[in-house]
Amino acid sequence: MKTRTKSLFHFTNSFEILCCILKDGFWPRYSQEYIGWVADDPEFIAIPMVCFCDIPLSRLMEHTDFYGKFGIGMTQEWGLKSGLNPVLYISNSSNLFPQLKGLFENPHPEIGASKFWVMQTLGYTKPLVGKMKRGKEKIDKNFYEECEWRYIPIIYEGIYGFLVGPKESDDPQIVDKANVERRQYSMLKFEPKDVRYLLVEKTSDIPNLFDFINTKLGHFPHNELKVLSTKIISLDEIIKDI
Repeated sequence: MKTRTKSLFHFTNSFEILCCILKDGFWPRYSQEYIGWVADDPEFIAIPMVCFCDIPLSRLMEHTDFYGKFGIGMTQEWGLKSGLNPVLYISNSSNLFPQLKGLFENPHPEIGASKFWVMQTLGYTKPLVGKMKRGKEKIDKNFYEECEWRYIPIIYEGIYGFLVGPKESDDPQIVDKANVERRQYSMLKFEPKDVRYLLVEKTSDIPNLFDFINTKLGHFPHNELKVLSTKIISLDEIIKDI
């Protein structure tokens, strides 16, 4: 049994969002990230990102139960070309932990560790276990089990920067404005040939996605859309083989 897939999966709980991804690309949104493992205050900040995973298919259902039953599996080659990177998971008992914690608390511009690049490093680093926000609720999460990859844009344009602070990230209006800005400047594009799987919840969803591909994605070559349509599979069918 493979411990990782060759694909990078992104999941959502909405058929409509899956269609938007196919039409417009991946939208980096500000996600509230737990930083309590390196800072006492604040506990969360918001960083724009798109999250993927290379979780093995044998564990797919536990992942989709949490993140949503619609997904898209991209080639790893596309991910590497597009700047995705696996998350670095840190044990707080490792020798690396105090060094990273010290770097985050006291950046040293004189050795090239500017605050910007320190925050970039923080965006790609997570503790083995920690807290996650779902709405206003905080839940405990084993992050290491998620086999996560991330795309975090480098931001040159707009009002909102690499992070939104703790107070602002609790304000839906501010976060919505920041997300709209990332949609304008930071979309992550791909072509049909970069897709390995299109996952829908039920077999009955397949005709709807097939119709969407053939009526709404006319900006792609017709032959590529034919191949893309063959990559649709339902979780109903996958479950039978797990």
